[in-house]
Amino acid sequence: MALLNLENKKVLVVEDDDMSFLYINQLLMLTRGAIVREKSGIDAIERFRNQHGFDLILMDIQLPDMDGKQVTREIRNLDSRIPIIAQTASRSAEEKELALVAGCTAVLTKPFSMEELFGVIEGNLL
Repeated sequence: MALLNLENKKVLVVEDDDMSFLYINQLLMLTRGAIVREKSGIDAIERFRNQHGFDLILMDIQLPDMDGKQVTREIRNLDSRIPIIAQTASRSAEEKELALVAGCTAVLTKPFSMEELFGVIEGNLL
């Protein structure tokens, strides 16, 4: 698989777990995209509200202050078009369906490979 080129794209990664973020960050660095991290749902909503120009959001479903589904609903109130890719450790089909109902564009199950991440991003970018 050819590397994904996200040059001139800005990605908001909402992830509280440092190890998960390090993995995602290493993969996204290969794309040359600009990466911004938030560790909490409240901070992610504020960042999205105040810093325009994001092209993609990677949303952890289990966050310390509010779940990623609620964060997604709040962001959807601000922007109905931005791709939001949920990341969850849950293998439950119900959890994945709830993420999609909340407004996520796609759902990745952790751990995911570079090919899975890049394929979902490529298939969902505006």
